[in-house]
Amino acid sequence: MKKQRIWLAIFAVLVLALALPAQAKRPEYSISAGTNGAIGTEEHQAVEYFGRRLTEETGGRIHVDCFSMEIGDAMAQIESVMSGTQEIYMGDLTWFANLNKNLNIAGLAFMFRDEDHLLRFLDSEVGQKIWEDIRVRHGVRVLDYKGMRAPRVTLSKRPLNSLADLQGLKMRVPEIPIYMRVWDYLGAATHRVTWGEMYLGLTGGLLEAHEGPLDGCLAIRTYEQAPYIHRTDHIYASEVIIVNEDFFLSLPADLQEVFVRVAQETGEYYDRIVKANMETAMEIMESEGATVIWNEDLREELRQKLAPLGPQLEKEGYWDPGLCDYVNQLAEE
Repeated sequence: MKKQRIWLAIFAVLVLALALPAQAKRPEYSISAGTNGAIGTEEHQAVEYFGRRLTEETGGRIHVDCFSMEIGDAMAQIESVMSGTQEIYMGDLTWFANLNKNLNIAGLAFMFRDEDHLLRFLDSEVGQKIWEDIRVRHGVRVLDYKGMRAPRVTLSKRPLNSLADLQGLKMRVPEIPIYMRVWDYLGAATHRVTWGEMYLGLTGGLLEAHEGPLDGCLAIRTYEQAPYIHRTDHIYASEVIIVNEDFFLSLPADLQEVFVRVAQETGEYYDRIVKANMETAMEIMESEGATVIWNEDLREELRQKLAPLGPQLEKEGYWDPGLCDYVNQLAEE
């Protein structure tokens, strides 16, 4: 009888062990991944996708806590990755000019003709040197940079048909030095207003126009006050995914490979949802009374006006000498 009870106890333990879900295993690594995009944005969706796919592809060996802007703005999170208090960050290429000045050139309006031109630069020998410099000097490794963000467009209360229509235009521009230089150079009367205050600024007459990412204009609904949406597409930018270098090197080789693969997959996912959301955003805004304007003559006039600004900024040290010529040469490839 005693032996029978012992065997029954062993059997019960085995049954209980087999019944436990695989998820009950403790992960080998718990990490944090963040973006400064608000909850529900493409960036937030992408960082959650990254966390989910990383857990799936490692069989639960890695647990990922995903965050949005509640843990800090773009530079605060980038600095957290640099210090190692946060492992992963996803965000706009423009912010990384704070780590390598040559990326300032990506913020110069009309410097890049299209998305492919920008990606050729980021893939180029100079681009790879930028990523390596960021890794060595700042301790962050770039895992992916090919998911394309929505292009930046211009919204206004009245149609903008030529450069003359921009003269004195009361326009909100973000407090990014190169952005402000561009619109000041074009003759606009630039105002420093936060993104969240733009609607009120347009309603009260402080502003007549603003520029920003196409998809973001739907969320903030400024098209209700500035219904002319000009597809100037003056800046193209990508979504950069970084990881703390020391953490990455501490991983076994098989997990390093998974990190790289999932980051690239996440970049592709981000690119898909941005393009789908752009189409939806334009359809919704047009259905609610906005007018989307493609004016190639205006774009060309602005491009020609800005042509001397690049070399001028280069002389001021915004990026290394010769970079403007290098980027222009890539446009011909």
